[in-house]
Amino acid sequence: MHHDCPYNTLPERAFFRNQVLRSGDLALDRHADIQLTPNQRVVSAGSCFAARIAAFIRESGVNFLSCDDRVTADENAIREETPNTFSLRYGNIYTVKQLMQLLQRASGTLTVDAPAAVDKNGRLRNLLRPGVLSYSDLDVLRADDATHLQNVRRLLGEADLFIFTLGLTEYWRDGALDLALPSTPGCGYDEYNPERHHFHNASLVEVVNELVQVFALLHGINPALRVLLTVSPVPLVATYEPMSAVEATFYSKSVLRQAITHAIASWPVKNVDYFPSYEIVTNPHVIAENFESDMRGISAVGVQRVMSNFRSRYIAGRTQVETSPQMEPLKPLMMAPLGMGGADAPPRETVDPVCEEENVWLAYLNKHGPSQ
Repeated sequence: MHHDCPYNTLPERAFFRNQVLRSGDLALDRHADIQLTPNQRVVSAGSCFAARIAAFIRESGVNFLSCDDRVTADENAIREETPNTFSLRYGNIYTVKQLMQLLQRASGTLTVDAPAAVDKNGRLRNLLRPGVLSYSDLDVLRADDATHLQNVRRLLGEADLFIFTLGLTEYWRDGALDLALPSTPGCGYDEYNPERHHFHNASLVEVVNELVQVFALLHGINPALRVLLTVSPVPLVATYEPMSAVEATFYSKSVLRQAITHAIASWPVKNVDYFPSYEIVTNPHVIAENFESDMRGISAVGVQRVMSNFRSRYIAGRTQVETSPQMEPLKPLMMAPLGMGGADAPPRETVDPVCEEENVWLAYLNKHGPSQ
């Protein structure tokens, strides 16, 4: 009996040369269980790219849960250092390890005081979220940290959907406390101590296990909560591994992408989905259009492609992907490198101080000057 080629029955998106894929549309199916409406309550967290998703959700008519997340409005006691771009003032959560320890602390399964350090202005920083707030004294920092953990648990308990964007596998840890840090010691916050601070690059097995623990912690806080994971398409700003930053980026993103698939498959509650923002931006057909000239920042067209595919899959009432670049990406703030010229000097590089990761680049510029 003659049988036809099994691929002949597949949809057009299954073929790499298809014109739809070459326009940047991945032809994603509508998700049966996640359709966001004005009544859906959403909480978001993650890397710098997650701020783009949060901004989009805010503008889409969905109920984006957020609060000021400060124990006092006294500007001297607690000063806002960078704008809050997420549901709460947790800053950038780059790694699954960071998210896991935040949920453990919020759930009470991990009891540890956040490490603190004095910044160049003589104010204290919480090193688990150093870029967002500064404090007048340690008592205020501790009280605000306790309120923050309560708010994490409260908002997740009220939410219908939690969106988390995974960014990195590389991080620095405080060996004395066994805590993952969002910012490299000695690069913007705190002093580097090689006896205390240790570099770590998570393996596939580690990330899978941490993700499953994250699912369990979220389920313990809110059994009805759905989870949406995505991987940031933004390359690493730098690597501490003995390889190029390009190689390290491919390692990191590949591990995160595989870990998500393995973790979802091993988690018995079918409440987790994956959205391919990384694949949309790095699609070879349109990759040149999706990045800025530095090949690290995501262009307006790239951001629009991600959000259009997101609308098609998750926003109720949306059935077609829009490909026109109607949404501008978040503008990075201009800053002079650390110690180079002061506040009134013209900036020599464009960086985003909201992203703790970019302090590594600022420290490098301070030492070596701008790149050629």
